[in-house]
Amino acid sequence: MLPSYAELHCLSNYTYLRGASHPEEQVRQAWKLGYHALAITDECSVAGVVRAHSEAKVLRLKLLIGSEFRLECGLKLVLIAENLNGYGNLCELITLARGRCEKGTYRLNRQDLIGAIDDCLILWCPEEARSYSDEPVCWLANHFAGRCWITVELLRGADDDWKLAQLRAISKRTGLRMVAAGDVHMHTRRRSRLQNTVTAIRLCKPISECGRALYPNSERYLRSIGRIGKVYPPELIIESCAIARRCDFSLDEIKYEYPEEIVPKGESPATYLRQLTYEGVKVAFVDSGIDNGH
Repeated sequence: MLPSYAELHCLSNYTYLRGASHPEEQVRQAWKLGYHALAITDECSVAGVVRAHSEAKVLRLKLLIGSEFRLECGLKLVLIAENLNGYGNLCELITLARGRCEKGTYRLNRQDLIGAIDDCLILWCPEEARSYSDEPVCWLANHFAGRCWITVELLRGADDDWKLAQLRAISKRTGLRMVAAGDVHMHTRRRSRLQNTVTAIRLCKPISECGRALYPNSERYLRSIGRIGKVYPPELIIESCAIARRCDFSLDEIKYEYPEEIVPKGESPATYLRQLTYEGVKVAFVDSGIDNGH
């Protein structure tokens, strides 16, 4: 009996020229496959979660909301909101990162995360390398103990066994647990040609000239639980569901909060507006010296 699975790293087409599926398509596919939960984690954005939320409500699939970030030091992380406060902190971090740069780019460093992402869970996404360093993991463990994991993304590469062994060793040395994830870019593998096309557009090159910038296979899709069970050790799959259970935030919790009234005691909004209007007229015309008696 295979355990259920929660996909914790999934990009939609709201990650411009990287994702190849609509968020609602990904939600429907995760529901069809019997996933326990799905996290939409677009890069430095939560733009796709509204459509995902609407579809997830209809299908009663648990939706997690997060975002992927690449820090200036090269560290690649996924942050997932545990609750309403975590969602607010995640949105503030996105605003900070985007506000520093021209439209379409962002910038974050490690210090930006300290004290700023309470109630967010953190996944370190190690990328392909000949060897992995303990340094970023130790830094994460020191600052975010109890809410940080090493993400193991096995995508049928030639080095999957080596990668798993390396990350197990780091996990043992640092105490951070490991979790399975898929670095999903499309809801089915049939979208791989489209995914290659948007990559080529992003790089401003013909597909034939993109070389290693294209993914070597079509594994970055929402795989069946049976297929996932053949790729990952069971404990990593179980851990994905344990992380999903820690998150209980829904967009339904966000309500409009009417601001506190600034009307002085004894005034109505209309009378106070009239008073401010006359004061504005006095400043604009009388005090400025352009009053001509009219």
